[in-house]
Amino acid sequence: MLTRFCSTFLSFRGRISRLTYWKRSLQAGLIALPFVFAGLLAASYSRVAFFALVGIGLAISLGSWASITVRRFHDLGRNGWLGFVAVGLSGLLSYAVEEASGALFVMAVAASCVSLALLIYLGFVRGTPGANAYGPNPHAPDA
Repeated sequence: MLTRFCSTFLSFRGRISRLTYWKRSLQAGLIALPFVFAGLLAASYSRVAFFALVGIGLAISLGSWASITVRRFHDLGRNGWLGFVAVGLSGLLSYAVEEASGALFVMAVAASCVSLALLIYLGFVRGTPGANAYGPNPHAPDA
């Protein structure tokens, strides 16, 4: 079971289709959610339990997100590192301007636009037809 989870959610090889991207994104969130919820419930009893449970949920979520993003970029014929750069910059900008105003607010809006554009690109743009440098077409009968 653990091997299947790792190959499904933590592998950085191959390609996944748009539908698989949406399914796995939802599944990753549903897998992480109980840990986060349990951590929030445990927060009033133990800070250690809170951080441990939320940390596990966050690790599952981030690891799955990274795998899904890289493999979706592969399906689009792009290097997976491009996804890390785009989402990383967006995340850093959003985090950096959380308590800021003025010109930094514009950067926060820009970061949100980058995140939305990336979501649209990964979730709705069709992958390259046929095999590419990252593997066979995920829609192919033998894939």
